[in-house]
Amino acid sequence: MHGLALLLLASWLATTPPVTLPQLASLPAMTLAAPSAPAPSAAVPVTPPKQSKPTPVAKPATPRPVAKTAAKPTAQPVARSSVAPSPSAAPAETSNHVAAPAAAPAVATPAAPAPQVQEPLYRGGYLNNPKPTYPPLSIEMEETGTVRLRVQVSAQGLPVSVELEHSSGFPRLDRAAQTAVRGWKFIPAKRGDEAIPYTFIVPVEFSLKNLRKP
Repeated sequence: MHGLALLLLASWLATTPPVTLPQLASLPAMTLAAPSAPAPSAAVPVTPPKQSKPTPVAKPATPRPVAKTAAKPTAQPVARSSVAPSPSAAPAETSNHVAAPAAAPAVATPAAPAPQVQEPLYRGGYLNNPKPTYPPLSIEMEETGTVRLRVQVSAQGLPVSVELEHSSGFPRLDRAAQTAVRGWKFIPAKRGDEAIPYTFIVPVEFSLKNLRKP
């Protein structure tokens, strides 16, 4: 069987015409050209990007010191009275009157000035006070000077005391001045319209020039 099959296959191959493959005469030559450079495009102006304004940075808030709160005292329970309030007790009346405003402080008025004191007067023709007598020996020895006497005048205008405050340097002149002033009359010192006792200095001058005047 196998031999028969081989014979049949060989006879079939002998009768089949041979297949001729087509031959290519020549292939057309192909030239590879270099790629052409692209045409330059029109220059587009480049606009620089706008600079954005810097955003202000908020400063960090300074932490405030936290005030220490004092510990609240623990409320102690209020002891309730064992005695119940009487139902008949009337509630305390609340006054609806508004408190009167405090009185404005009184403005201190300046005190009236104290009346000035006017010294006693001893000069004037209506008083008729004689001049001291110039001692003759003092005139002969040409003794001159001013005697100052401390005179206390009463409210009636009379000399209560006459004392030597400052000497003229000559005892005769001092004694003559004291003798004359003790006999004088004065207009008393006044404080306002009131006559008051007063002590002041009375000068008595002894001068030969005044003595020689007519």
